[in-house]
Amino acid sequence: MSSAQAEFDSLARSLVAIADQGVRATYLRHTLLNKRPDEVADLFTVAMTTAEGRIAGHTLLLQAMSLALADEACNGLREAVRSVLEARQQPGLAQALRRDPVSEEAETQRIPDFGKGRTLSLGERKSLARRNDRELLARVLGDPRPDVIRSVLGNPGLTESDIVRLCARRPASTEVLREVFKSPRWIVRYAVKLTLTLNPYTPLDIAMQLSPHLKAQDLRRVVSAEDLSADLREACRRLMGRTESTTLH
Repeated sequence: MSSAQAEFDSLARSLVAIADQGVRATYLRHTLLNKRPDEVADLFTVAMTTAEGRIAGHTLLLQAMSLALADEACNGLREAVRSVLEARQQPGLAQALRRDPVSEEAETQRIPDFGKGRTLSLGERKSLARRNDRELLARVLGDPRPDVIRSVLGNPGLTESDIVRLCARRPASTEVLREVFKSPRWIVRYAVKLTLTLNPYTPLDIAMQLSPHLKAQDLRRVVSAEDLSADLREACRRLMGRTESTTLH
């Protein structure tokens, strides 16, 4: 067993013992920040190539690693790891960490009308995001500001159906979708993972990291979706091959 695989397995066992997804991600973030980029690249490679085996600890570690590396504190590390993967000629894995600039469509940047006769300030919208009012929540979920969405994602009144609808919007703000991806509360839900992967407005790095979590029938849906990135569809085609091979054995 390689040293990277052994460390991966050890980390997976440690994370299984931590019940809270946010605490797992925090623990792993501190662990990764104390490692060299090439060591993190080794772990990321193992995570992405073993998660489709559906072993609980492996998929859990990939999920925690995605959350950890999505944190702003890991921006420098994530870029360094991406550079290592590119230097190793692993373009698919590097693509899963590359954040390409995106031009947001004007429709996705409109501030919702809250019926006050004026545009509400950022502070007012963040305050509304914390209220347990279903009608207000539906409007706040249409806000283009990531910090407003970050506030509303923690609202106890939200349901999985609310988040799935948010992730299914087209056009959609890529930064809003990224906030959902960074949410420990919601990204663990399979329906949220699938809806994000199927949305062509989801940043490619996010969709690539989510694809190893998908079931075989949903990988087929991605492969046949002509509005999705050719690189994502090819990655899911390879995952289908490995999944079917594992099933046969």
